[in-house]
Amino acid sequence: MGVPKFYRWISERYPCLSQVLKEHQIPEFDNLYLDMNGIIHQCSHPNDDDVHFRISEDKIFADIFHYLEVLFRIIKPRKVFFMAVDGVAPRAKMNQQRGRRFRSAKDAEDKIKKALEKGETLPTEARFDSNCITPGTEFMARLHEHLKYFVNMKISTDKSWQRVTVYLSGHETPGEGEHKIMEFIRSEKAKPHHDPNTRHCLYGLDADLIMLGLASHEAHFALLREEVRFGGKKSQRACAPEETTFHLLHLSLMREYIDYEFSPVKDKISFEYDIERIIDDWILMGFLVGNDFIPHLPHLHINHDALPLLYRTYMAILPELGGYVNENGHLNLKRFEKYLTRLSDFDREHFSEVFVDLKWFESKVGNKYLNEAAGIAAEEARNNKQRKHKAQENSICLAALEKNEDEFFMASFLDVLEDEPEDDDLFETEFRQYKRTYYMTKMGVEVVSDDFLADQAECYVQAIQWILHYYYHGVQSWSWYYPYHYAPYLSDIRNISELKIKFELGKPFMPFEQLLAVLPAASKDLLPKCYQHLMISQDSPIIEYYPPDFKTDLNGKQQEWEAVVLIPFIDEKRLLQAMESCNKCLKEEEKRRNTHSACLMYWYDKDTEFKYMSPWPEKFPAIERCRSRFYLEEPHGTQKLYMGNAVPPTKVAYVGDKEQNVWLKEVQGVSEHYQRRKGIIIHETSVVVYAQLLTGNRYQLNQNGEVYLEKQWSKQVLPFVYQTVVKDIKAFDSRFSNIKTLDDLFPPGSTAFMLGSPYYGCMGEVQDSRDVITEGRIRVVFNIPCEPQLDPLIQNQHKYSVKYNPAYILASRLGVSGYLVSRFTGSIFIGRGSKKNPHGDHKANVGLNLKFNKKNEEVPGYTKKVGNEWMYSSAVEQLLAEYLERVPELFNYIAKNSQEDIFYEDDIWPGEDENGAEKVQEIVAWLKAHPVSALSRSSCDLQILDAAIVEKIEEEIEKCKVCSLIPL
Repeated sequence: MGVPKFYRWISERYPCLSQVLKEHQIPEFDNLYLDMNGIIHQCSHPNDDDVHFRISEDKIFADIFHYLEVLFRIIKPRKVFFMAVDGVAPRAKMNQQRGRRFRSAKDAEDKIKKALEKGETLPTEARFDSNCITPGTEFMARLHEHLKYFVNMKISTDKSWQRVTVYLSGHETPGEGEHKIMEFIRSEKAKPHHDPNTRHCLYGLDADLIMLGLASHEAHFALLREEVRFGGKKSQRACAPEETTFHLLHLSLMREYIDYEFSPVKDKISFEYDIERIIDDWILMGFLVGNDFIPHLPHLHINHDALPLLYRTYMAILPELGGYVNENGHLNLKRFEKYLTRLSDFDREHFSEVFVDLKWFESKVGNKYLNEAAGIAAEEARNNKQRKHKAQENSICLAALEKNEDEFFMASFLDVLEDEPEDDDLFETEFRQYKRTYYMTKMGVEVVSDDFLADQAECYVQAIQWILHYYYHGVQSWSWYYPYHYAPYLSDIRNISELKIKFELGKPFMPFEQLLAVLPAASKDLLPKCYQHLMISQDSPIIEYYPPDFKTDLNGKQQEWEAVVLIPFIDEKRLLQAMESCNKCLKEEEKRRNTHSACLMYWYDKDTEFKYMSPWPEKFPAIERCRSRFYLEEPHGTQKLYMGNAVPPTKVAYVGDKEQNVWLKEVQGVSEHYQRRKGIIIHETSVVVYAQLLTGNRYQLNQNGEVYLEKQWSKQVLPFVYQTVVKDIKAFDSRFSNIKTLDDLFPPGSTAFMLGSPYYGCMGEVQDSRDVITEGRIRVVFNIPCEPQLDPLIQNQHKYSVKYNPAYILASRLGVSGYLVSRFTGSIFIGRGSKKNPHGDHKANVGLNLKFNKKNEEVPGYTKKVGNEWMYSSAVEQLLAEYLERVPELFNYIAKNSQEDIFYEDDIWPGEDENGAEKVQEIVAWLKAHPVSALSRSSCDLQILDAAIVEKIEEEIEKCKVCSLIPL
């Protein structure tokens, strides 16, 4: 589940929360959980903006395997490795999935259309449809088989995997990935021998994982995710995990931040202050800004300070509530209503700003009411009031005949007092009509009645309760969903304290039912053929659920991806009825895909050996000796970080008067770093500690033949203010706790790498070393590869390098101006018709497209940017000569009209017997057929070897033969 912009907000609000992951500073974790869908999406379509991108399925699977290996190697879980792929989701989630997939298909179609209009040639292979990453598709079925193969392979061949229990919850197991993980954690906590100090690490990209982790109330919980850069141009994440910066977000620190955030209420409440209950209410407040299950409340946006408003209101009302709102996943409706009532002041405050602007605008344009509907309503209210007032006056006159004059005057005066607050009446009338217009335009209702508003309030509160239960206890109803695209106003969520909220558990959709419920017609091929006509045939009983075009509504948001996708909600009964007649046409393989199954658990068994067949023998080899059965747990131990003489070298200095200036500058620099980068004010500093950071550990051998760890320190000495130093830290790493001798460190059969010369980096296998180990030596057989001899090539690379010349040299050889060389190697757009009489907006690009200034890209072997000047190879000269020979009139026209940005067919070829459109088509066809159109481009900032040098390197490598084993 996603909460848009939530991660950015907490990153800026709590700047110390996220730590850049460095290999020697990774805490030890017992369990590692992966929300797999983020990895699958990243490895299959890393850049949706590139319509030319194509990728093979075996490359996708190999990249996913590699990503899993890297994440496992980074965290090194001790007990459990849990991989969760999204299965069939609850009905409440499908509305969001449906909108996202419809938008994805439409965006892809629009991008392809734009590319074709620009004259781009797209690859003939089909593009990867990201909508296939949905339970029940053939792609997901194949991926599941390959993930099972991968797990078996790693357990059989990798010792680090043999020490953990591996769980694979695939697409066949119902539930969202992250919620299947939380269900596993809850089930483990319920076991009698559960260790409350279990250390959890959860990898995933959704910001709401913070809420899920906190809802578990586990003491040691961290989140792992890729670095996210905020602001500036949107950049695509690097696909290779080695090129990715990972961040570790510590929820234990988040708990402290929340405690500090709400600490002002400690002395104001009459009941016990409990940080666990505060965290529960904090999670509840996060739902009010919208998520995958419900829309955000009107005008309540995170980037418009919605969260501070929610927190301030909570702290103001909590002393009056008599307790907490979220009671372990169950709403206390009376307290929740009081909180929403106080929060509803925001509706009037927001409209007050709008109202002031309306009145100012009315004064400028002369309209009595800018809002016509509100004006009519206000006039009617005033007329009714006047009629009522007139009737009262008549009755008063009759009463005056019976009463004295003083009594009559007093009665009239009171009536006048009651008539004074006309502005307040107008504001309330405008406010009610403002909300009424919202419901009528957004939700399409004709009459905004009290019953309608009561239904809105009940639906919204029901949604909040469903989500709370989903977070804390799991799915409460598989069939429930929020039936509107928009949420009601806060001020309309009233009279909820006595609501009786009930859910029917129901059962999850089958995979094909979900596919038909969430996929657009553009992705119909992902469904079995017997269902496809339901999405495209005009005779289909559910054809209205698959509109070819649809509208979106930003609804106060700024980014297009945040817009509401206005497509109809699926009617479950109609959907299942329409599918019923088609089910009998399913093939056996399709029937197998359309099932649910349980989570798989793997462990290592050294006594078991069998051959595991590859699901794709041409790409992935079979596992000849598969041993995925048994699990061996490593014994517990302890280790101190700082012990005796192992304390890092430090220097504590007292600064005297002579060094005052230097001292002030250094302290100021440290203080600014803490305040600007970490949001911490460190106050007055009197002591600075100079320390070297721990960079890792190194094994050493003492005179008695015992192995011990020697800490390695950074050479850089850094200043730390004394008040930020945390003392007496205890750390533990079980990897080193049992290694006492060389035998423990290098058991026979283990893998070792040479870190000395001359065979640096070579891999070897440890042999039986009993005859030499007493001398502090071990015997290793290294596989020494034959190294290519590249020194002569390096010395003579200038002979094979491409020579580049400035534009004026090419121009002199071709007999044209330098302007034409520069212009034709870039982009040249030719429009239809003439400059005076253009025909439409279509323009053809007849440039060679060998340089890209805006994107700072060049084409290796053809163009090169040196400083601010473009250089050109002889290949460009030959290409321009061929171009010039084909259409000299184009060169001549552009040379004479160099001031123009766009040229036109009829201006270049003005003769009646000349057809400019045909000429342009011939040029475009020639350019597309020319090899230059398929050239790859690269950033001007990169240093790329020329193709001839790469060929020479490949020749040298081919000369190398596989080297025989050399014992060392």
